[in-house]
Amino acid sequence: PVSLDTTRPEPPYRLGRLLAALDKVQADALGSVNATIVDRYYGSASSTPAAVMPTLVRRCQHHLGKLRREKPGWAVTQEKLLQEVMGGLSAFPTTLTLEEQGLFALGFYHQRQSFYTKKESEGEAE
Repeated sequence: PVSLDTTRPEPPYRLGRLLAALDKVQADALGSVNATIVDRYYGSASSTPAAVMPTLVRRCQHHLGKLRREKPGWAVTQEKLLQEVMGGLSAFPTTLTLEEQGLFALGFYHQRQSFYTKKESEGEAE
């Protein structure tokens, strides 16, 4: 089965993973909100990442701060994920082609699926 590939070097794939990770941090810090960053920024993040990703990463720092106060161990886990994903990026591309937007979508959904897969595996171990 196709699943998350943490070794894929393509920036669009990593950017999709990054958006999923940022969304997870927001959800962990704030719980249910009216409009998530995915609701508001998926379109622009997948087509013009340089215009939106720096802002999303900056806002994520507030969510990480809240997690550090309330769930310090989980904050470290999320920071490590963000570091791993962003470690393969040298810059945010100005625009993504349609093919690259497809890679973005794959990265986004592969990363999101990995969050649920880990939960199911942990639940089975109990």
